Amino acid sequence: MKKQQGKRLLSIVMVLLCISMLAGCSGKMTPKKIMKEVEEQLAKVTSFSNQVDMDIKMESVVRYTKVTMDMNMENTMKPKAGHASGKAQVVMGGVNLESDLEIYQVMDGKEQVTYSGMDGQWVKEQSHPTKGGIGLDQNFFSEMGESIDSFQIAEQLVEVDGKPCYEMYGNVSGKELMGVLGSQMIHGFGLVELPDDSMIAKLKIPVIFDVYEEEMLPARMLVDMTEVLNELYDQIGERVDVTHYEIKLQFQSYDQVKSIVVPEEIKAIAKGNE
Repeated sequence: MKKQQGKRLLSIVMVLLCISMLAGCSGKMTPKKIMKEVEEQLAKVTSFSNQVDMDIKMESVVRYTKVTMDMNMENTMKPKAGHASGKAQVVMGGVNLESDLEIYQVMDGKEQVTYSGMDGQWVKEQSHPTKGGIGLDQNFFSEMGESIDSFQIAEQLVEVDGKPCYEMYGNVSGKELMGVLGSQMIHGFGLVELPDDSMIAKLKIPVIFDVYEEEMLPARMLVDMTEVLNELYDQIGERVDVTHYEIKLQFQSYDQVKSIVVPEEIKAIAKGNE
């Protein structure tokens, strides 16, 4: 009897040990695994909205620039379109301005059309489709390329809007970041002058991604270019002190935006300014 009980106990221990080992192996999350699952979930998304905050402060011998921006963005996947609106506070050349900004980005055939408005004045630009910008791509994680291999995952979950999230961090190239956000956003939607994009492309920029644990969808993206821009200006021999150059995207909702259409009134104003 004791021998049979011993065998049963050993069997139970072995089963529990196997379960524990399997759970440990399959349950361990890695940046690659997280990003793969996120892109699988994003492939099902029809639209999303987020909030963009920018905090920029830089000073050269002849110019002081400070930009604080708070914008709400929304995107649809099919058709691919984007809309952003918010406020920007700009201090430049001793002038302090606060402006209302609004941007529409839509497709017209094979052309990407951008309507940019500031305080009710609108201009229209047409170009070949670009990655990033107002219309973020569903596969924006894959734009990171080989940089993903160097990412790390925080040991503890973080909270975004009261929800637990995985947090990943690492460096991406400026080229990869422009592929995700677009050159327009990197340059503060035209409000900031930076070195040529070919120089920005070579930078290694710290980025933090937060991903909702349950939904496996992006929750937040934090970009801090302060240190790398200071190093770049030192390399090219320009006396520019960058105090802040931070961009934050916080994703607010998914599958809630029905459609994005440029109002006829805006089209008329932009046409009159051509």
